Amino acid sequence: MTNPPASLPSPEGATVVGYVPDLYRLAAACDVAVVQGGLTTCMELTALRKPFVYVPLEHHFEQNVHVRARLDRYEAGRHLAYTDALDPGGLAEAIAKELAREVAYRPVETDGAERAARLLAELV
Repeated sequence: MTNPPASLPSPEGATVVGYVPDLYRLAAACDVAVVQGGLTTCMELTALRKPFVYVPLEHHFEQNVHVRARLDRYEAGRHLAYTDALDPGGLAEAIAKELAREVAYRPVETDGAERAARLLAELV
């Protein structure tokens, strides 16, 4: 069972929430995001050109290898190891550095459906 958001510490100026429907809307309005490191969320932040710190789960292969490699290709986000994120000073420093960095991510491709349709059309 997970802890309800109200049971977690919420420093002044921060909002702690549980499940967020239409998360992309909140991401579009944020100044900086701190996220777990899932591919969809990280790529949405990349496409939105928002600064973010991602903290992959400690032994999660996809988040630590695949997601990190993809974000490195886009020059997006700031990786922070899970153990480093446990240190409030280390987390605060990563957030401050990401806020100060100029966002210059590579553009996210948006023509995936068109490319897939072309490939399928060749088979028909």
